Amino acid sequence: MKYFIKVISCLIKVVIALGIILYAVAAFMGKSYIQTLLLLIMAAAVIYWPSGPAKKWNNRISTIARISCIVLLVVINAVFFKPAPKTSIYLSENHKAALMKSYDKMMKDWPEDTENIFIQTDYGKVHVLACGDKENPPLIMIHAASMGAHSWAENLDPLINHYRIYSFDNIGEGNKSELNDALKYPPDGKAIADFYAGLADTLGILRSPVFGASNGGFIAMNYAYYYPERVESLALFGPMGLTKLTKKSFMMLSIAIMYPFQFVRNFVFEWALGEDPYVCNKYGDWFHCILKGTMPSVAMPEPMTTEQKKKMTMPVLLFLGTKDPIVGNAGVAAKTAEEFPDIDIEMLKSGHLIAVEHADAVNKKLKLFLPIE
Repeated sequence: MKYFIKVISCLIKVVIALGIILYAVAAFMGKSYIQTLLLLIMAAAVIYWPSGPAKKWNNRISTIARISCIVLLVVINAVFFKPAPKTSIYLSENHKAALMKSYDKMMKDWPEDTENIFIQTDYGKVHVLACGDKENPPLIMIHAASMGAHSWAENLDPLINHYRIYSFDNIGEGNKSELNDALKYPPDGKAIADFYAGLADTLGILRSPVFGASNGGFIAMNYAYYYPERVESLALFGPMGLTKLTKKSFMMLSIAIMYPFQFVRNFVFEWALGEDPYVCNKYGDWFHCILKGTMPSVAMPEPMTTEQKKKMTMPVLLFLGTKDPIVGNAGVAAKTAEEFPDIDIEMLKSGHLIAVEHADAVNKKLKLFLPIE
């Protein structure tokens, strides 16, 4: 029994020490070298303690001294190495410049006469891509988390001759929208809906179809719930807000930010967006810029309740990917989505960016869903 307890104790020490070492690596990557040294000493104290104190005093006093040493190092780390207050979603101006360069590169697949609209709001400046005849009815597009307004390029073809398309850069993410204060952003579903209603007012959009992908789907659903008179129909592509965002999703994105090694970012990219060659080739550089240089300031995408979904009576078209690790089990997501009164659910063998990975199938379905002749 004593041997078993000793083995378990050793395993616990190793796990704790490894956690501290990983933290030390993150501190080192952030160029906090003194903090790195303190964390390594802390890890060493967890794993190893010299036998001298036990011989000089006794085992109990030696254990107390060891724990006191570790606690002292924890306090020093907490007091003297607090992270600086967040002042920007970008880790540096160089990271921001690299992302803007990538954004402009992405625009090669948009019409040359695409208009760049900037709207000043209480939270900051919002960038909107607008294309299509101004006399056409409006259509709102809200992009996937960490992507950008440009990421709807693959879905413009069936729409552009029939709609005036407004694609928003979600504020608080890496794109051409910009928060006044990185700590102040729409904090919940109601605030988000109010924010987008204000943007629609500025653009003169009283009612329109609304598209939302990933976190953009969460935004679109809240807009549709709080302002149903403004939403003619709702198209959702692997939306957050159907199922709860998993702890693994937070862990994966945190790892990519804390440990900016190329192999780590490659791993997170493949996990989040899949291995589709087109998606990887087109959006790989963009997503790596996001992982390498940004820390988004956005609200948690909490799932819509049954009561909320039942009140959204507009037609809903939902696309789910069977290989989407962010939304999770497609069957579970589809089951919760059946609570919408008027919904058509399409499940495709796809990762998270379903509107990109399966653009042809998605576009054909959109033509049937929208009033396009």
